[in-house]
Amino acid sequence: MKKFRGIFGILTAPFDQNYDLDLEDVKRQVEFLIKGGVHGIVVPVNASEYWTLSDEERMNFVQTAAETNAGRLPIVAGVTSQSTKVSLLHTRHAREVGVDAVIAAPPVLPGCSPVQMREYYKRIAGEADGIPVMLQNHTPPFGIPMSAALCMDFVKTIDGVEFVKEETQYSSKMITELNELGKDVPTYRGTFGGKACRYLLDEHNRGAIGCMPACQVADVMAQVWNLLDAGRKEEAQTIFNAAEPQVTFEFGYGVVAYKTMLKRRGVIKTTNFRGCGMTELDEKAMEEFDRVYKLVEPYFCV
Repeated sequence: MKKFRGIFGILTAPFDQNYDLDLEDVKRQVEFLIKGGVHGIVVPVNASEYWTLSDEERMNFVQTAAETNAGRLPIVAGVTSQSTKVSLLHTRHAREVGVDAVIAAPPVLPGCSPVQMREYYKRIAGEADGIPVMLQNHTPPFGIPMSAALCMDFVKTIDGVEFVKEETQYSSKMITELNELGKDVPTYRGTFGGKACRYLLDEHNRGAIGCMPACQVADVMAQVWNLLDAGRKEEAQTIFNAAEPQVTFEFGYGVVAYKTMLKRRGVIKTTNFRGCGMTELDEKAMEEFDRVYKLVEPYFCV
């Protein structure tokens, strides 16, 4: 069983000049993460614009990532959809191409009750057939917040549900609550943080087993994690301080911010995105990008 601990970088959906999924850039992102020393890979989830991809594109994305990774790191496949049937399709495919776990948030349209959530996760776990399932606990519009008690009830009662990715409001306190509720639950393997590693130091201190950020500076965050695990908190804080402005910038501009970083680092060729409501970086935003890039650049591993 592969170790699920540390920084698991989320691949972006790289698009070429025709806005088609660029599988060569998917491969480059995988190699970038492995060379950068991250601890795992995630694809395709919110940071991957999964909702803009066709089912065929999603499956090609996962298969390309899994084949490129070739078992070197644990890889987690996102199977969230608004249809249980479609989630089962992606779960089956993920299992067939050899991923190590799947992650899913509950369907948000039109919303579902705890009873419906249970059935959704039970069916995903059944289709996963031994591959661990991770609950993604997220705020709207990408999720329906679940209480710590409900998450742990699913872990206790659904065979195969073993992890939580926690990114609701007050997520750090939720990690403490989940770990307290799960301390005597044999099937509970831990909780990952999210939110781009914004609260990484707090999450680590509360017993998170890792964090799943978009991949543009995952190599830097992996260094922070390794130092925290080694008890070298002051060194971890120094590197985190250099990366934090980039994290704040990402929160302000979204997908295009981390695609711009990946392009600047030579990992992907374009910053093209499909999601409606997103925005290109204007001149002032690029000035800020250049500033935060210089702060974090000394800690790049690749």
